[in-house]
Parts: sequence; C-alpha cells; structure tokens
Amino acid sequence: MKRNLISCISLLLMINLGFSQPKEIQFFSLNEAVNYALQNNKAAKNAKLDIDNAKWRNLEIVSQGLPQITSSIDYSYYFKKPELPGLSKIFSDTSSSNYKVFSYLAAQGAASGDNTIIDILQQSAIDSKDKKVSFNLSHNLSASLQLTQLIFDGRYVFGIQATKDLMKTARLSLQMSEVEIKYAVTKAYYQAQAAEEAKTLLTDNMKLVGKLLSDTRAIYKEGLIEELDVNRLELIQANLESQINNSNKMAEVALANVKFQMGLPLDEVIVLKDHLDELKTSVTPDLATKFDATQRIEYQLLEGAVKLQGYDIKQKRVGYYPSIYGFLNYGWSAQSDKFGDIFKKETTYYPDGDSRSRSPWFDQGLAGITLKIPIFDSGLKMAQVKQAKIEQTKRRNDFEDFKNASQLQYVSAQSNFASALNDEIISTKTEELSKKIFDKNSIKFKEGVGNSFELVQSETDFVTNQLKHIQSVLSLLSSKADLDKAMGVK
Repeated sequence: MKRNLISCISLLLMINLGFSQPKEIQFFSLNEAVNYALQNNKAAKNAKLDIDNAKWRNLEIVSQGLPQITSSIDYSYYFKKPELPGLSKIFSDTSSSNYKVFSYLAAQGAASGDNTIIDILQQSAIDSKDKKVSFNLSHNLSASLQLTQLIFDGRYVFGIQATKDLMKTARLSLQMSEVEIKYAVTKAYYQAQAAEEAKTLLTDNMKLVGKLLSDTRAIYKEGLIEELDVNRLELIQANLESQINNSNKMAEVALANVKFQMGLPLDEVIVLKDHLDELKTSVTPDLATKFDATQRIEYQLLEGAVKLQGYDIKQKRVGYYPSIYGFLNYGWSAQSDKFGDIFKKETTYYPDGDSRSRSPWFDQGLAGITLKIPIFDSGLKMAQVKQAKIEQTKRRNDFEDFKNASQLQYVSAQSNFASALNDEIISTKTEELSKKIFDKNSIKFKEGVGNSFELVQSETDFVTNQLKHIQSVLSLLSSKADLDKAMGVK
C-alpha cells in the first residue's frame, strides 16, 4: 500500500513538472522578425490565398467557353392520364367516316371468314363506347446527355482579356500586404526595443542611485551631512521605481505587439536581438530629392482597378450583341403501365411460331445551334453600363487623389526624417553633457564640497536626457521607415 502511494505521488510530480516546463526562448533580429511575419502573419496568409482564389477565378472564366456536359434523369407518374377527345371521337361517333371505315373492315373480315378482325373491332367499339383515348402509359422514365459549346459571346471575350489583369492585381495585393507587414513589424520592433532599453536604463540608474543612497546614509550616520540630503536621494529612488513600473508595462505591451504583428502566439517567449544603436547604423542621413509615385504599389493597384473597371463596362455593353451556342443531345426513354416493366423486355409471339423480344427503351439524338438575340430588356443593360461607368469614374478619382496624397506623404515624411536627424544629434550631445555634469556633482558630493540639491538635479537631468536620446533614436528609425514607405521602397 505504501509503495503504491509513493508511486502515485511520483507520477503526479512528473506530470506537474512536465506541465510547468518553461517554453523555449526564441531570439529574433529585425530581418528574422520580418521574414517570420511574411510567412505567418494572417494578413500575409490571406494575401497568398487571394492569389489562389484569383487562379480559380480565372479558371472559372475560361471554363465558361469550354465544352459543358450535363446529364439528366426524369421520372414521372401519371396518376391521371391525359386524354385526347379528338381521337376518342373516331371510335365513339357512329356518324363519322372513320367509324364507317371500321364497319367496312368488319364486313371484309366477315366475308373472308376471319372472325379475329370482327372480334377485335367489336370489342374495341364496346370498350371505347364510354371512354376517351389516351396515348400515355402511367410510368415514364427518361435519361439524357447533352454537350454544350459556346461559339460566340462578347462577354466571354472581354472576360478572357481581364484574367491577366486579375492575376496581376492579386500579385500586387500580395506585395502590398508584404510591404504593410514589413512596415508594421519594423515599427513595432523599434518601439519594443526602445521600451526595453528605457527599462534597462532606468534599472541601471536605480542601482546607481541605490549605491549613492547607501553611501549617503553612511555619511549621514557620521554626522557629516544633513538628513535632507538623504531624503532627496530617497525621493529620486521613489520616482525611479514609479518610472520603472511604467516602463515595464510599456515594454510588455510593445513586445506583445511585435508578437501579434509577426503572427506569433502572445504566450511565446521571445528576445529581440538588434539594439537601437545597431539599427541606427543602417540609417543613411542622405535625403532623397526625387519622388516617383509610380514606384508605389498602391499606384499600380489603382491603375489596375481603373483598367478592370473598363473591362466591366465593355462586358456589359456587349450584352446587346447576339450569342451563339452549339449543342448535342442524346437520350433514352421508356413507358410502362407498371414501374417494374420498364426494366423488362416484352416478348411477342406470332402465329408462325416465331417470337421477338423488345426492350421498352427507345433512344433519340439531337444536334443544333442556338442563337440568342437580345431585343428589349426595359433598360436593364443600360442601367448596368451606367453604374459601371460611375464606378470607373470613382476609381479614376481615387487614382488622382492618391497621386496628390502620396506626394504630400513624401514631403511630410522627408521633413520628419530631417527633423529626426537633427534631434538625434542634439540629444546625443545633451546626453553626453548631462552625464559629465552628473559625474562631477557625484564626485563633489562624495568629497563633501557639493550639495545634494545639485546632485539630485543633475541626476534627474541625466535620466531625462538618456530617455530623450532613446526616444530620438526611435523617432529617427520610425521616420526613416515612414520615408521608405512613402517612396515605395520594398
């Protein structure tokens, strides 16, 4: 019993350890993060699916002009057979010429001694006296195969012409999606790394202030300084703790945004390898002086949209033209008073002893051409053409608006990049100067020739300028990404 209890406890511990194992840490540079996102981001996957969808759409258009084969099976049951009063009159009207013909045939049969003819005619007359004639049997079953081939349809012609542009649009949409994903991942990566470095900076300063506060407390115990000096450093420490808490939350949210943009589950553990200073080295300070809107993928997409709308107008216009189809039909049909007899052969015996088996099925074949000529549709096609023209005008307006908007976006991005370059240079200098001031005040305070107010003020300025420098580098990198996007850099 004790052994079983130990075994159960050991098993539970193993299961618990298995579930509590930490996830593997993944490391990503900026390029690795972008490449991962291009494969796993849901927008990228949807854009690739759109290409597959465009291929099938093109096949759908092309297949409309290829041979179409359809089959059909029809079964009907006459619970009330259709009757033909006109033919019934032949058998029931004694004054009709047809009745006289039957009488003549009966007389001839009597003269020849053939009582069979007489019996048949008499029985027919008796049976049909109060009945109408029907040439339908109760159960009807038919099957057919039909081949249809489009010979001419103007809409099909323009549909084929549009397939190439449809595929081009799908590929451009994929490129546009990739550009947007790269831009979003890059910006998120910059922000997350800036938040992480700000957190690290504040943590390092916290250690520095903690050491300084510990030394100051020791000096205060010796009676060499006032308690006010200790309180000022304690205030700095409290402020840093608050800043660290805020920066931790910001860094957590920024890193979660990177995972989201990459298409990673948010519970994955990742580390960003590229630091801001390393990323800054790839930024060239040269400003582009020439802008070409045609390099933007949006330009090509809008241009394609106008072209596709033109095909739509042409398709609707040729709806007034005739269309020609060819067809070939082959079918089989059978009738019977009993459903089971449809699948049975009927045997007929002759007086000479011969017999014939006949199938109840009869086949037929038909070939032809159908010419459809639109004559009057109460203005339906005209309304469709008008709507298509309005849509094309809207696409052209969007196209022209983009040309102006992209130029404005480029000018704004260029200005922001130039300003960010200047801010980064200034922030680097101010950070260096504030560090020198803080270092000197720290030395003076430790040597007893400086006061705590100057030390606190210089430390606050130093931390502020360090954070500003991180922010200026982030602004520089972000503005460069904005400029690349505005210029259509892929």
